Amino acid sequence: MDLTLNNLISDVSKLVSLPEICLKVTTMVEDPDASIDDIGKVISQDPSLTVKILKMSNSAMYGFASEVDTVPRAITLLGTRHIRDLVLATSAFDTFKGISNSLMTMEDFWYHSILCGLAANQLTKLCGLRNGDGLFVGGLLHDIGQLILFNRLPEQSQQAILLTMEGQEEYEMHEAENKVIGFNHMQVGQILAENWNLPPYLQYCIGYHHKPELSPDFKQEVSIIHIANTIAVLAELNSADIELGPGVDDYAWQQTGLDASIFPRVIEEINAEYAEIEALLNM
Repeated sequence: MDLTLNNLISDVSKLVSLPEICLKVTTMVEDPDASIDDIGKVISQDPSLTVKILKMSNSAMYGFASEVDTVPRAITLLGTRHIRDLVLATSAFDTFKGISNSLMTMEDFWYHSILCGLAANQLTKLCGLRNGDGLFVGGLLHDIGQLILFNRLPEQSQQAILLTMEGQEEYEMHEAENKVIGFNHMQVGQILAENWNLPPYLQYCIGYHHKPELSPDFKQEVSIIHIANTIAVLAELNSADIELGPGVDDYAWQQTGLDASIFPRVIEEINAEYAEIEALLNM
């Protein structure tokens, strides 16, 4: 199958779309006239989503001292944008569960994605990013473009994977995709995020997570996802040895003020949180 990037996205957009409630919440968060109660009422129209949001708010990822028992309470504690991100995360997870492929199990895909989201959340706290609201959803969705390529262009994706494993030149996955397909999973994911009207910072986290220095904006957020991706790979390998994972650009270290000494601590934290968050997303 020989598809251009735009044709691929048009094709995929017919297959996957976010639920109406998710799109409505995303719009309301940017509306100054929409109150916390208004947003809470919309979320509460979906009992399953409501339960997920409340359970996520009460998870170890946030560690509130008292129980969060209503959606308005969750919005008050976490903020409207953070609640929007949790709605996006749970909705996108459900939406993409049905996108199968022959190159990677969905368990492996979401294992890496959840670990990346948890790592991004930890890094946000460590570098003191103001107004970051945690970057869990950025990490969770950073590779959605890869999942689409695996599903729609399996033969070319397989060739790209092989290119990263053999030959004299060392290719990262996005470089191999460029060579074999003509575009890469970052571009696919970013255009899909734009079509969904996701917040700009998420569009850039998805579209530039391997090249944070090229991001037009939100460079610190994108750098966090870049580092979180490496941490997720190392956590999968049960190692904190940076030499075993994808390299971290010096630019990302500069943007965050962090260094590799934080890897063991973050890996320990995300391994402890993973089972609970994975269970909540799979409810």
